Amino acid sequence: MRSQPQKKRVNRRYPTTALFRGSQLPLHHGNRKSQAFEWKVKNISEGGFCVAAARAPERSELLQGRLLFPGMPTQIPTLVQVRWVEKAPSGRNYRIGLQYVI
Repeated sequence: MRSQPQKKRVNRRYPTTALFRGSQLPLHHGNRKSQAFEWKVKNISEGGFCVAAARAPERSELLQGRLLFPGMPTQIPTLVQVRWVEKAPSGRNYRIGLQYVI
């Protein structure tokens, strides 16, 4: 008996031109400062979103930040975990899958 292949995506994705501005969530109070970033959001769903970035964070890393949507005066505070990272086809950037942490 063969098992069915498991789908990678659970929720429907919606393309967007939002930004995600944030930093790594410090796990302890040390001397290491986390660097701020601004990444372009490629798509968003009920479970998380995908961004394009010049640097790749570590898998499972926690990030805090704000989602900024064009034409909206408010920013949405967001806590996410890095689920996957892959090199973009162009080879210059990374695509990063982020899952909401509630």
